[in-house]
Amino acid sequence: MDELVDIFDENHNLITQEMKSIAHKNGLWHTSIHGFLVNSKNEILLQQRSKNKDLYPSKWDMSFSGHVSAGENTISSAIRECYEEIGIVITKEQLELLFTFKENLRYKEINNNEFVDVFLCKIDFNENSFKKQDEEVDDLKIIPLEKYIEMLKNNNDTLVPHYEEYKMLVPILSNLLKKD
Repeated sequence: MDELVDIFDENHNLITQEMKSIAHKNGLWHTSIHGFLVNSKNEILLQQRSKNKDLYPSKWDMSFSGHVSAGENTISSAIRECYEEIGIVITKEQLELLFTFKENLRYKEINNNEFVDVFLCKIDFNENSFKKQDEEVDDLKIIPLEKYIEMLKNNNDTLVPHYEEYKMLVPILSNLLKKD
């Protein structure tokens, strides 16, 4: 789905607004969010991207993600995307900003330059908690956090290749296991 997004320079200074499709075509910097849901049993929710997505169709990805709409902040975007994609209501108090990073992904004709805010949300859920958005998500699965960390360390090819993000995420997720 195309949408209006804020466009930034390489230092994250706002320049203008443009449609997401134009940003992807021309490699314009814009903002997105990645969200990870982890429950009290140290399980994480993953979503399989729709086979109809322009970027990495049918690959497994984090719990929810999305572009930040023009004029929107990343917290509001995370709350909105979580509800739209998987039907879970979260609050800003439940979101923990883990880090922000610059990501450049090339896929076919798409040149995706993004500033990404990565969030963790500790919330209890089970397989009956979700209502997936069929246009965005083909499947959902809950796996042990330990298994997901191993997938990240091994750059598992069933995952969207967010390799730089995974390097930063592994120690954070590993620390969650140590707290128990």
